[in-house]
Amino acid sequence: MSFINRSIAGLAGALALTGVHEILKKCTKGAPNLDQVGEEAVRTSLEKVDAPVTDEEQVYAAAMGGNILSNALLFSTLATSTNTSQIISKTLGTGLLGAAGTIGLADQLLGNNKATDTDQKKWMTTGYYLLGAVVSIGVYNLLERRSKK
Repeated sequence: MSFINRSIAGLAGALALTGVHEILKKCTKGAPNLDQVGEEAVRTSLEKVDAPVTDEEQVYAAAMGGNILSNALLFSTLATSTNTSQIISKTLGTGLLGAAGTIGLADQLLGNNKATDTDQKKWMTTGYYLLGAVVSIGVYNLLERRSKK
């Protein structure tokens, strides 16, 4: 049951991160546009196999799917403990690692990085990943308690 609980928890964290990102991107001036990172990764991958990019909506959809899947995998690795001290360290560590990876990837993939090019965008990205980590561990602990009843 624990593998299923970790997977569900990881997906919940990834969806929380993505949902908040999408809402704030539309409602907040100066919010990061993390979609650019995934879209550039999709375009670069397609170019390497000589596949033309014909539909930007498909690129966006592929990037969103990849973002949710990779973040779900990241957050599912976090969901392994119900011990309070481990929860705090894993939540902070996973959230900060995810944010650092995204910010670093944005710098690598986007030559003229507009996704995370300001301190505000970097802090917001970090907040998104910390939120995803908190949601993941919360869902995991809830599922674990319910499965022990």
